[in-house]
Order: sequence, then C-alpha cells, then structure tokens
Amino acid sequence: MGRALIESGSHVHGVDPALFGLPPGTSMRFELPAGALAPCVSDYHVFDSDQAACTFSTETILPRVPAIRFIIAPHAMNLTIGDGTAQTIPPAALYGSTSHAAEMAVGRGGVTIGVTMTAVGMARLTAIPADSLRDRVVPLSAVLPAEPVRDLVDELRASDQGPSVKAILDRALPPLLAQPHPMEADIQRIANLLAAPGRHTVQDACDHLGMNQRRLERLAKRFFGFTPKLLLRRTRLLRSIVALKLAGPPFDLSLIDSNYHDHSHFTKDAKRFLGKAPMRFLRKPTPYLDAALRARAIVQGTAWAALQHQ
Repeated sequence: MGRALIESGSHVHGVDPALFGLPPGTSMRFELPAGALAPCVSDYHVFDSDQAACTFSTETILPRVPAIRFIIAPHAMNLTIGDGTAQTIPPAALYGSTSHAAEMAVGRGGVTIGVTMTAVGMARLTAIPADSLRDRVVPLSAVLPAEPVRDLVDELRASDQGPSVKAILDRALPPLLAQPHPMEADIQRIANLLAAPGRHTVQDACDHLGMNQRRLERLAKRFFGFTPKLLLRRTRLLRSIVALKLAGPPFDLSLIDSNYHDHSHFTKDAKRFLGKAPMRFLRKPTPYLDAALRARAIVQGTAWAALQHQ
C-alpha cells in the first residue's frame, strides 16, 4: 500500500476535486492567493504523487510564465527544458519564463509546492532581467536572502503540505513583494495584451499600447523574457493546445486559434514550443498535465497561467 497523499481540492468554495480527473496515485490542489497578492501571484499549486500507485514517472510541463517551486519530497527531482540536459531542481527554485515544453522526472513521487508569478510580481521580487532567467531554473536564494528561504521551506515541510499551504504562503509572500516597481502600469498593460485573444502581430500590439516597436521590445525582454513576437506566438500556441487538450480526442482542429492561417502554421509553432508536431504531442498520454489543466480552469477560470488576463 502506498503512503497517504495530500488532500486534493481548494479553499475556493464549491470546488469538487473529483472533477479534476486525477490519475491513480496522485493528488493536487490549486488556490487563489490573498487579494492583496493578486497583482503579483496567479496561483498556488500543490502536486503530490506516490510512485507505488502511480502510472507515470515524468510530468510534462507546457511553456510557462515564471514560478517559485519548493521540492518537499525527500529526494531529488530532475527537469529537462526542451532538448537541454536534465538538471536537479533545487529544493527552493525559481523558474524563469520558458519557451519550450519540459519534462519533470518525479522519481519516487512526493510533494512539490508552486507559486505562479505574474510579470508584475517578478519585477517586485527581483531586479534580475527576465531575459537572463528565461528557459532556466535557479536556486531561489539567487534572488532572495537564504535565511528566509530556508525558514519558509522548513515551515512548509512541517505543515500538512496541503490545505495549510495557502495560509503559509499568504503570510510569507507580502513582505517579499511589497515594493511596487515604477514600470508596473506598462508591465500590466503588456501582460493584459498578451493574454487577450486577437492580438497577433507586433505592430497590432504597438498600436494598441501606443508604444513604438523598440520600446515594446525592450520592455518585453526585460519583464517577460522574450521578444513580443515570440510571446505572441507562445500565447497563440498555448491557447490552441490547451483548448484541444481540454476537449480531448478526436482533437477537433477548429478549436485552434483563429490567427493560424493554416495547419502548417500551427505545426510550425508546435515544433518550436513543444518540440514535436501538434498531433504527436496531443496523442502522448499526459494524465497529470490534463488533470492540472482541468483543476486550474475550475479554480481559476483559466487553465494555464500564461493565458490568464490579470
């Protein structure tokens, strides 16, 4: 018999974790941060698995926005971003914004706790430019003092690692995110544009924001990690893949973003961001990712943070 898993669900009223459709040997929580943290944090999430009862040993992660992650499991977990080499995830880690799908080898399973950051939150958290962190994972102590990071990890380890996590993070994060960044208004406007359907060219984005292309490119790299063109392509691809995954087989291609002018256009983006053709990616079993998309959509209203209008 496997060990007891954390309690699946959410503090959001009315959420039924049975609707997450979790695979055997796994559990999951998604939480909304305290209201004052909403400009900086998209969600909290807690993932747990027991390999004695689980049917998979790796988890697929779509290209994503930055996140803090705590490895509470008593053993190492490895992450491979795109076609890069596997790296051991630090016990307290900061994920930069990514432009490739990743594979996380969970070993014997165990609890991981995540904090999905907004671009505004990252600007408050660290002065390190986002393009220096893109497609990378670094120790959280690279951007925060080591002692409070250790204290937070210790408190999370000593907790039930499930329902109590939200309150712990709601208390711990405000002091780290208290100082507003002078560029927040522009950062937020760009974030809203990236999440909104219908913006598909850099010139269209510039016109909407009232910025010239040089300024938009500089701000996008500094606070979002990539050029505006790549960010718009990533959003378009994610919107399409998430819609297809939530709908499930037979994967009706009429669900893809209307800005794709043909299937080859969609395939080109899928190969760039997912490393393979879209149907090949969709046919690969990803039961835990699928459950996470369903769970986040139920709790947050949006299945993937990169698509969430802040």
